[in-house]
Amino acid sequence: MLKNFHDGLATASCMTSQKVTWQKVASLDVLRDGEAIGIDIAGTTIALFRLGDEVHATSGICSHEFGVLADGFIEPADGTVECPLHQALFDIRTGKAQCAPATADLNVYPVRIDGSDILIDAACVQRANEATLATTAAPAAAREPAAVPGLAGAGHGRIQNANPASDGAATFTRQYVWPDDDLSVIPDWVYTDKLVYDREVERIFHGRTWNYVALEAELPSTGDFIRSNVGPTPVVVARAADGSINVFENRCMHRAAEFCRELSGTAKEFICPYHQWTYDLRGNLIGIPFRRGIGGKGGMPADFKLQDHNLRRLNVTSHRGVVFASYADEIESFADYLGPEVLREFEATFDGRKLNVLGHYRHSLPGNWKLYHENLKDPYHATLLHTFLVTFGLLVAGNRSLMLTDGSGRHGVMASAKSDAKSVSGDAKKEMRNFQEGFTLREPRLMDYVEEFDSPWSVTMATIWPNLILQREMNTLGIRQIVPTGPHEFIMKWTMFGFEGDDEAMTRHRLRQGNLMGPAGFLGLEDNEAIKFVQDGMQRVPGGKHLVKLDPQTPAGTTDTLISEAAIRAMYRHWRHEMGL
Repeated sequence: MLKNFHDGLATASCMTSQKVTWQKVASLDVLRDGEAIGIDIAGTTIALFRLGDEVHATSGICSHEFGVLADGFIEPADGTVECPLHQALFDIRTGKAQCAPATADLNVYPVRIDGSDILIDAACVQRANEATLATTAAPAAAREPAAVPGLAGAGHGRIQNANPASDGAATFTRQYVWPDDDLSVIPDWVYTDKLVYDREVERIFHGRTWNYVALEAELPSTGDFIRSNVGPTPVVVARAADGSINVFENRCMHRAAEFCRELSGTAKEFICPYHQWTYDLRGNLIGIPFRRGIGGKGGMPADFKLQDHNLRRLNVTSHRGVVFASYADEIESFADYLGPEVLREFEATFDGRKLNVLGHYRHSLPGNWKLYHENLKDPYHATLLHTFLVTFGLLVAGNRSLMLTDGSGRHGVMASAKSDAKSVSGDAKKEMRNFQEGFTLREPRLMDYVEEFDSPWSVTMATIWPNLILQREMNTLGIRQIVPTGPHEFIMKWTMFGFEGDDEAMTRHRLRQGNLMGPAGFLGLEDNEAIKFVQDGMQRVPGGKHLVKLDPQTPAGTTDTLISEAAIRAMYRHWRHEMGL
């Protein structure tokens, strides 16, 4: 007889006489011994646990409060999981609550192992949900999970003849399938899945890419350094005595401490604050306290060599005063990496004049890092979301414009020539609800445009894969560095700059126009909010997909219309190739 599902999954709900629908939910190579992962089946959060050669599935949410059990503390010896929120303890095999504050047991679900695949009886999950909705409170019933044919034990799958050398890439490809192989439909897991994010760090940020790390103008003298990032990985960028710029991981080789704590500065050497291991400006280990011990006791082994423990150094290149780093030892030149058309736009801004850094700011955004690339490969939104852009003629449907991509699809440049807002057609105004005819500025100099670049465009936004946005909005110039911290958040580091030859009036003009951008700028604020709305929608309605179908005449790549999503499709064509999807 069916018991209260709040107090535990009754045996009747998963009896073997009931319909069984096995559904693949994960692979063994992503679930390590003594660990857990969270999954979703038809809106139900489930936690998968691995205890030795057994895999168990329980409710993914604590029965006391809303703690996520996949993030809890697992004790493999006892087969228990402790909720990270209020420390409720549960038996992983039976789902039974072991201690306060939890009094209600967890649901448990049958699991089967098929090769390297983990399968759950989805029909059982559905029946459990239906019973939860249909039942009223009833006394708890002690029980063991239902036995299911083919299982080595009740309620779990046993791993047999597991091949530790299984092809993780092939498994990943089987687990993540793009809908109908159609670039105009993007699955939400691209933005929300932790395993996908981890693979991006490995294959993109730590792969064959040039990642922006600094401007040379931030490192004018020997010993100058800044903290930066390649993807989420912290690095130090430092100028050595020979004038070279070096990039190395901000991670001590002794106990992994981030040894550089200042955002920027000047140093003769870097000393880890934990145990004072010391490195030079090229990342070489040059000193260890008590290396030989004291009085013949302690110290490092006799065969320990400093040169075997230098910081991990990255490949470095610089172009027109902009510094890039790569984890790849063998990689194409930066010019070849951009391609001739994107390189031309890059060099239109970095035109050979020496740079002058005007300032920095940074903020976090609650969204996936790729959404920022998309936002600047999406000229469609620019004519609809941004009141300022369309009202003052910076980027308007009907302007002379271009959405450029390189041959690979990874880089892009959104470009437009400023128009007079009065020239916007009546039909265009009807489509652009944010167009506000009659709006004026209290400070009209904000919209002054001084022609100084060898370019037909007054506005260009270049997206340099994977972490750089190059902003030229009339005369305000900026670098935006993307630092992902997980699938749901990234940090944006801004560096605003001008040129050494600028007079005071031009510097003031660049700073004044800087109010267009930034976390509270006339334009930046709206983009930040829109990105949050998108991420919220994908997180709160899981298992979805969304559309990028505008401009089907251009399947993927460069287009001269603003009403297009072809550049986004081109980016995901490249992304899928790099991710093996």
